[in-house]
Amino acid sequence: MNTLAKYIIVLLLVLNGAMAFAQNQQRPFIWVKQEEKAPLLDKIKNQAWANAFYKEFKQRVDKDILLYKKSPEDFLKQIPFDWSKQKAGNTPPLKRFEDSVDENNTDRSLQNKFLQIGIDCGVLYFLTDDKNYAQCAVDILNAYVEGLIQIQPSTEKGNGGWLYPTDHLREARIIGAQLPIIYDFVATYIDKNKKVFSIGSKKNTNFSVENAQKVFETYAKLAVEHGHTGSNWSVLESFSLVQNALALNDENLRKKYLDFYLVKGTEQQDALPDVAHKYKNEGDVYPETSQYSNGVAEFTTRMLLLLDHYNPNLHLGQKYYKIPFSLDRWNSIRYPNGEIIRFGDGHREFEAPYDAYDMAYLLGKKEGIAKLTTKFGPLVTEGIQSKKYDRATVGKRSGGISPYFTPLQLLWLEDIKENYDVNQTALPRTDQFTHAGVFLQRNLSTTKNPEDGLMCFVGGGQMEHGHASGMDMELYGLGQVLGVDNGRGAYRTDLHENYSRLFAAHNTVVVNGASQGEGDWVNLGINRTQLVAMEPKPLETALSPNYSFIRTNFLDDRGDKAEATQERTLVLVRTSPTTGYYVDVFRSKSALPNEYHDYLYHNIGDELQFLNKDLTLKPDENRFQGNANVKYVYNKNYKNPGWHFFKKVASSEVYSKDVSATFELNKLQDKKNRYMHLFMLGNTNREYTKVMAPPTFEAPKPYDKLPTPTLVVRQKGEAWTNPFAVIYEPTFEKNTKNGIQSVEKLETAGVFKGFKVISSINDKTITQYIINQALDTVYENKDLGLVFEGGFVIITLNQNQKLENIYIGDGKKLTIDKATITAKDSKSLAAYIDLTTPEYQINATENAILNLK
Repeated sequence: MNTLAKYIIVLLLVLNGAMAFAQNQQRPFIWVKQEEKAPLLDKIKNQAWANAFYKEFKQRVDKDILLYKKSPEDFLKQIPFDWSKQKAGNTPPLKRFEDSVDENNTDRSLQNKFLQIGIDCGVLYFLTDDKNYAQCAVDILNAYVEGLIQIQPSTEKGNGGWLYPTDHLREARIIGAQLPIIYDFVATYIDKNKKVFSIGSKKNTNFSVENAQKVFETYAKLAVEHGHTGSNWSVLESFSLVQNALALNDENLRKKYLDFYLVKGTEQQDALPDVAHKYKNEGDVYPETSQYSNGVAEFTTRMLLLLDHYNPNLHLGQKYYKIPFSLDRWNSIRYPNGEIIRFGDGHREFEAPYDAYDMAYLLGKKEGIAKLTTKFGPLVTEGIQSKKYDRATVGKRSGGISPYFTPLQLLWLEDIKENYDVNQTALPRTDQFTHAGVFLQRNLSTTKNPEDGLMCFVGGGQMEHGHASGMDMELYGLGQVLGVDNGRGAYRTDLHENYSRLFAAHNTVVVNGASQGEGDWVNLGINRTQLVAMEPKPLETALSPNYSFIRTNFLDDRGDKAEATQERTLVLVRTSPTTGYYVDVFRSKSALPNEYHDYLYHNIGDELQFLNKDLTLKPDENRFQGNANVKYVYNKNYKNPGWHFFKKVASSEVYSKDVSATFELNKLQDKKNRYMHLFMLGNTNREYTKVMAPPTFEAPKPYDKLPTPTLVVRQKGEAWTNPFAVIYEPTFEKNTKNGIQSVEKLETAGVFKGFKVISSINDKTITQYIINQALDTVYENKDLGLVFEGGFVIITLNQNQKLENIYIGDGKKLTIDKATITAKDSKSLAAYIDLTTPEYQINATENAILNLK
C-alpha cells in the first residue's frame, strides 16, 4: 500500500470518528448523556449518599411542582418581569437590574431561584421521565427566552450585560450559565411537545427554538466580546460561554464559540491555554487573592470534567492537571485556628472546598491522572470521616454569585473505594506564595491545642485584588490572629479605597510619609517581596523543632518620595509546648535627603499600654492628617498612605531607650484575657505614637467592630544600621512569669547585631543570643567565646550558662566553646545541634563541616 493510500485511510478514519462523535451528540449531553441514565439510577439505588441526596433533592423540587401545577400563571408570575413594558398578549420583558450592588434585592433572588428550579426539573425529567417536570422546566425556559429576546444587550465592551447592563460578570454566572442547561435537558421533550404556557397571553403557545438559539448565541457572544483578560473574569464567565455554545444546535457555531475557550481567546476573553499558562509548576495558584484564586481552580476543574465528558477525545484533564492540582494550596496557609493568612482582598475565613476536591479526584479517575487521585483521595476521605463534608446534603438553593452546580454532585460523583491515609494531609512548617511575595512559617504545638500554635508570614506584591501593603506581616498566637492586616469590607467605600488597600492598614514601614502603590492593577502596584534566606525552605523538612526564620527584601520606589530599600527578618522561636515569641527586624533606608521611617504594627485588642514610666505621650491629632485633603479619583489616585483614618493619636518626644509595651484583649467570648507583649530596642532620633486604627474586618467578636490599637514608631534618619528591632510575645499572663523576662540589644561599635533574651520557662532560666546581620559580616562575643560569620544564628544557654543548642539559619562559620561549624563551600550553611542529649542531635545542610568537642 502506497503512502497516499495510507494517508487517505487515516484521513477517513479521523473524519469518520469526528462524524460519529457529532452524530452521537443527542441531547442531553452537556452534564449527562442518555446512556448514563441506567448507571445513574443504579447509583441512586445502591449508594447510600446518592440515595439520600436524591430523596432530599426530589422533595425540594416537588414543593415547587405542587405550586406550579396548582396555577402555572401564579407560579410564573413570580419571575421578575417589567410589566410596564408588556405588549398586548406577549410575554413582558424581564426586569433589568441597573444597580448590581444591591445584594438584598428580592427580584434578583427570584431571578436566580427560578432558573435553578428549571435546571432541577430538567434533571428530574431525565431521571424519571415524568412530564410534569419537563413542562415546568420548559415553561420557565420559555418565560426567560421570550422575556430576554425583547431587550437590547449592552454594547459596552468593559462589563456590559443584558439583564445587568453594567455587570455582565455577574449575569454570566447567575443567568447566562443556567439557561442552556435547562434547554439541554428538555430539548427532546420540546421536539415532541412544543406547547408552553405563555405568561403574557395566559394560554398555551408554541415554544420558539429559534428564539432560544438566539439567546444562547447572544450570551456566548457577550462572554467573548465583553470583559477583560489577565484576571479571573474570563474564568468566571466561562460557564456562560461554554454551556451556551454547547446549547447551540448549529455545529459550526458551536465549534466557533467553543474554540474561543479551548484554543484562542479574544481581546476580552482569555482561553483555557491562557489561564493554564499561570500554572507553570505543580502547586502554583492563580495569581490573585484567596477566594478569587481558588475560584479559578474550582471553576476550571469542573469545566475540564464537563468538556472531557462532552468530547472524551479532548483529554483536557491530562493536559491541564496543574490547575486542579492547586485546589488544596490555600489550605496550606491556614493558621492553627483554621483561618487563613490575609493579603489583598482575601478573606480570613476559608472553607475547604471539598466538593471541588471531589471533582478533582473524579477527573483523576476518569483521565487516569494518579497525581490527582493520590492527592485528593485522602482530602475527600478526611472531609467525609471528619463530617466536614457530606455528599448526601442538598441544602438550600444557592444565593451566591456562581453558576448552579448542585445537581452535578448526584450526576457525576461516585463512591471512593480506595482506602486513603488521611494523615497525608498534615500542613508543612513553611510555605510560599510567590505571586504575592508571601513566605510563611508555622510551629504547631505537641499539645495539639490551637491556642499553643505559632505562625506568621511576611509578604507583599502586585496582583489583581492586591493591596499596596508594602512588606507586610501577620502574627498568630493564643488561638487568634493578633498582629493583623486590616482586610477588606465593602468595595468602593472610602474606608476600602483610602485605607484598607493602602500602606497604613498593614504591618509595614512607611517611608517619608509617602509610600504608595503606582501602576499595574488600578494604580495600586507595588514591587514583590523577595526571598533572601529561609530555613526551612518552603515545604522542606525543618532542621530544628523550635526555630525557623525568613529574611526578605523589598523596594519601595513607587511614586517619587519614598525611594527606599528595605529588608525584613522574621523569626519564630518556640521555648516550650505552650510558649514562644517572634523576632521582627525591619531595616529601611531612603535615597532621598531628610528621610524618616514609620514602623506600623496593628494588634486587635482594647488598648496599647507603654510600660516605660518616663515615656510620656501628648495628643497629636494632626500628625497623620497631611494627606487627608488629597484628591481621590476612583481606581487612579488615592489618599496615600491612608493614615488619616487614625484616631486618638498621642505621641512622645524623641525617646532613645528600649521600650516595653502590651496590647491587651479582655473582651473575647471565651472570657480569657490575652496579651501581646512587645520589646523594642531603642535608638536615637526615635518617636513613639499610639493610635486607634479602624476596626479589623473578620476579627473575632467584638473586635471586628472596635478600633484596632496600633503602634507607630518614627525613626528620623535611616533605619538600617539600627533597624526597627522588636520581639513579640503572645501570652495569657499580664505579668509574665513563664516567658520573657528581659531583652537587651547586642551591638558592635554602635551598630545593631541582635538580641539577648532571658526567659523563665517552667521555672528554669534560658538565655538566647539572636544574631541578625549581613551574611558577610562577623559578630564576636568574648564572654561567650563566640565568633559568628553569617546572617542569622540563635545560641541557647541553660540556667547554668551551659550551651544547650545552636541554630544557624544562614551562616558561613561559627565558633563557640571550642566547637566549630564551617561551610565547606561558598554557599551559606544551616544547622541545628541539640546538646542536651547524650549523643548530640545534629541536623545540618550537606555543606556543613562540624567539629564538636
